[in-house]
Amino acid sequence: MRLAGIDILRGYAVTTVIIYHFYVLLDLSTVASFHYIHALGQLGVSLFFIISGYLIYRSIEHNITQKGIATGIKYYTLHRLLRILPAYYFNLIIVIILAYFIFHTMEGWSFTFILKQIITHLTFTSFLLYQDTGFDINGVYWTLSIEMLWYILAPFLFLYSKTNKTLLILFVLSVIYLICIDLGWMAWLFHLDKHMPNYIGMLYFYSFQLPGQLVYFITGIFIYKNIKHHIRLPHFIYYSLTLLIVLTFIYLSNQTFYQASFTLQNLVILFTMGSLFILLHQYYTKNLFILAWVGKISYSLYLWHMPILYSIKKYLLPYGYTWWIIISIFILSLFILSSLSYYYIESYGFSLRKKLEKRIDT
Repeated sequence: MRLAGIDILRGYAVTTVIIYHFYVLLDLSTVASFHYIHALGQLGVSLFFIISGYLIYRSIEHNITQKGIATGIKYYTLHRLLRILPAYYFNLIIVIILAYFIFHTMEGWSFTFILKQIITHLTFTSFLLYQDTGFDINGVYWTLSIEMLWYILAPFLFLYSKTNKTLLILFVLSVIYLICIDLGWMAWLFHLDKHMPNYIGMLYFYSFQLPGQLVYFITGIFIYKNIKHHIRLPHFIYYSLTLLIVLTFIYLSNQTFYQASFTLQNLVILFTMGSLFILLHQYYTKNLFILAWVGKISYSLYLWHMPILYSIKKYLLPYGYTWWIIISIFILSLFILSSLSYYYIESYGFSLRKKLEKRIDT
């Protein structure tokens, strides 16, 4: 059963990510409003990870309960692969064509390195390449690598961690991992030189790997296991609390203690997004139907927005078009392309999954 409240949260998450990348990729980071856009942009991916923790655990529990362990895992694996792969591989093919023939980002790359890029992206191990992820025009692929690792780990958590104690231990270990990054111990472990120009960037990279992001996935599981009932409140209460949570985060994100620690950054983001998720994941109102629809097609929006932005930067930005024209072209092309991706490619994966599930049952 699809949860409309989670679609609303997905819509919020993908909107913040897209707006943040719009500012960054189109060189608007000096605009006064970027101060707030940057703060909100930190929340989107983390919210996706909490949603994933909740839904993936829910999916595993449903499949195993209904079909048994062996068949349930088959159903789960089939569902995950056909949910992710069709739209991703189609996007990847287009990105490779754009990178090679249009943007020429592969100029100077050896054949071996190009082949390595393609293989790691096909196998969702592109996080190993860090700065070269997405052939330099689609940096969102790194999060899909983390998601795929989570999909592999989640069934083991369900089968071998029946109590909250195990999950709590993993949560604490994830926090300890972030603390180790703050203390500089990761620099020794990963052979990083503190004097290298991109040292802080590399620390960010390691903080965003699965060990540091487990706090979000596990929080999603905690919410699924322990919060079963929806508290009904007037709509204005939901809106007021949502605004209060977001404004509190914006305030905290500008404090010195927040900016000085990877651990505190992630914990503040976790508290913010966890609170927002608890508040809204079972909430739905027709007033937010557009945001719910954006959440429904959020995966395709997420995949396509960066290549479109790079195209705009290359072919529109240098020619002095007004921002209203650029924004209109971006929104129109993004929603047309993402809608086609969802209703033809993602939906093909949904229908293929149903056909293969029938074969499993027989």
